[in-house]
Amino acid sequence: MNGKIFLVGVAGVLLGLSSLPGRATTIVVETGPFREARTAARAEAAVNWLDADRSDDAACTEAFAALELQRVLRRMTGRTNDFAVVGADALPPGEVLALGRAVFRLGLADADAAAPERADREAYWLRARDRDGRRIVLIYGATRVGTLYGVYDFLHRLGCRWFAPGAEEEIIPRRALASLPAPRAAETPAFHTRGFHAWENRGDPDFLLWMARNRLNYWCVEQEPHALLHKLGIQMSCGSHDAQARFLNPTAPYPYDHPRFTGDENRPPDPYAVGRLYQGDVNGDGTLSCFEAHPEWFAEVNGRRIPGIRGEFGVNYCTSNEDATTEFMKHFVECLATGEWKDAGVVRFWTLDGGKWCQCARCAALGSRTDRNLLLVNRLAREIKRARAAGRINRPLIIRFLAYADVLEPPTRPLPPDFDYAMCSATFFPICRCYVHEFDDPTCARNARYVKNLHGWAEDPHRHYRGQICLGEYYNVSGYKCLPLCFMHTMAHDIPYYYEHGARHFHYMHCTTKNWGNKALTNYQMARQLWNPRTDCEALWTDYFATRYGPVAKEMRRFYETLEKMLANVTELKYGLARRLNRSGKNLFPTPHLQYPARHYDHDDGTDLVEMLAAAATGRWIINAVQARPLPPAVARRVAEDERLFTYGERTLRFYDAACRAWSALAANHEARARADYREVVRLADLLRQDTTSTRWASSHANAPNAFEASRATGVLSLLKHALEKRATTPP
Repeated sequence: MNGKIFLVGVAGVLLGLSSLPGRATTIVVETGPFREARTAARAEAAVNWLDADRSDDAACTEAFAALELQRVLRRMTGRTNDFAVVGADALPPGEVLALGRAVFRLGLADADAAAPERADREAYWLRARDRDGRRIVLIYGATRVGTLYGVYDFLHRLGCRWFAPGAEEEIIPRRALASLPAPRAAETPAFHTRGFHAWENRGDPDFLLWMARNRLNYWCVEQEPHALLHKLGIQMSCGSHDAQARFLNPTAPYPYDHPRFTGDENRPPDPYAVGRLYQGDVNGDGTLSCFEAHPEWFAEVNGRRIPGIRGEFGVNYCTSNEDATTEFMKHFVECLATGEWKDAGVVRFWTLDGGKWCQCARCAALGSRTDRNLLLVNRLAREIKRARAAGRINRPLIIRFLAYADVLEPPTRPLPPDFDYAMCSATFFPICRCYVHEFDDPTCARNARYVKNLHGWAEDPHRHYRGQICLGEYYNVSGYKCLPLCFMHTMAHDIPYYYEHGARHFHYMHCTTKNWGNKALTNYQMARQLWNPRTDCEALWTDYFATRYGPVAKEMRRFYETLEKMLANVTELKYGLARRLNRSGKNLFPTPHLQYPARHYDHDDGTDLVEMLAAAATGRWIINAVQARPLPPAVARRVAEDERLFTYGERTLRFYDAACRAWSALAANHEARARADYREVVRLADLLRQDTTSTRWASSHANAPNAFEASRATGVLSLLKHALEKRATTPP
């Protein structure tokens, strides 16, 4: 019998398939040191992903890609005994799909892929050959990861979709494959970093597979198992604002035998000279802390040295102190070499979160806070290079430093001459930006500050920094607490804007790993746009709603657009109104960005609370009408998940509204109305407490025990109760 073969390789491009009844199809893949493809695909725990030998790495990932291709094509066609996977010893008879290194071994690669080491490591090619009356389709990448992405792109072109994690969300159309389009393609990602900022072991295999299937490559080193992330080509990042607390903790015991302290003689000799500020065990607890040993290592504030560092917050250490920096860098690099970060490829080198800085004269002489930070970045790069030269670190590392909060503004002076721009790049974080307005909308003062500083980092012809930019977005910043936000139009504009203005890396913070509902569109659209910022989002939305929602695609498109309007002003809600409700009922709407009635301004005009409530009412009407219709089971399940998350957002809005109305009634001396509104506040608070699902599955920062705690306005209950009790005891 004639065989049909699919070859998956280092760089693969598809020109065309033809699957005729009665003809078999074969998939060809290089298995390297493994006996056969199935063994190789499951061998990630046995592969040494960090050594110089890449043959087992490539075999594992490419064999996994081959089995994914086999599984999906069998399900697509119903031909469960077809699409055999074989090794690449020779080109089999019949038609072929060839993957990865097999393409090169069999001499089938195009000239444009002859030197894959010069291509982007995630690039891939889809090609086809007609030979002796049979079709040979090639899918090969510049590396094993490119091949994996090529396979998933091939399947995407056949109509497969992975909008959300989990087998039940895998959409594989039934196709006979009697005649298939075969596009010729060469793909390279526009953004080299694509994914999510995280720092906890909270993903699962379904989520990680979803990332790979959508060509995303950025997660965290805390995730287990590391071998699976390696196999799927997912970069592991490490580091956070707590680095100083980890590696230069002022309250930790001093790790050396201090020459003027008794009781630490079993520790290593002290490599540092005793400072003039040394006063011994000041608190008398019998242990010499790092701060007690060297007060001069830590920040000077208002003329005196203080411990300063409190976890992720506080005052950064005295960065002009050479001994302090040496000690800090020593432990930081050791963690990268042999500690829990030894598998990380990206180092987030962050100072304290919005931290203050040492006020001593030597620190001030180093320049602005950003200037000082970049000196630290340069020092870390030098120390990592020393560790690599000494053989203590055997992998390349990328350093991502902050352009955020206290160090948002660009540097004011030239960087060190040896600053390694290939190794060190800035992550620009527009935290608490406005989503009512597009990022570069000149009428939005909140965003204008970020636009100005991004220009200063990335485009100003007189700028001092000349490196790459990673854009750190906040589609679920901690205060949003997993609300059902929709960013479809925001992303359609902003991601191309970021790319056009210099960003080549992108992630967002606090992504949920389950219970996505409408978040599936955010994550899927982000993945497509980061690969290609010129993605036709209108076509993407048409495909998304038709494929995911079938007979109610039109209604669900309108629902999502209504949801976007309903919660676009989320920053003012959660970081403005909620905080004010927690303090008092006075001046609840001080900014044009958020008013209670619908008011319009030339600048900073946001969606007002009554407009949000109207959008919520429209959304409720749409989703109820959709659920009243007979739906296919998969569509009904997706709509139900959307409705549950919508209810969380709807109740949160109505909770804020009832509280605002109660305060307004009290101010107008309408006590009866205030009491009725207060009862509604209590009722909605109880309903929100019962929702313990919507506020899970993100990072610990963005999670909450329940939707009431997530409102960030829990204090309004006691404030209103106290105000009403006071009215009851006050004579008219």
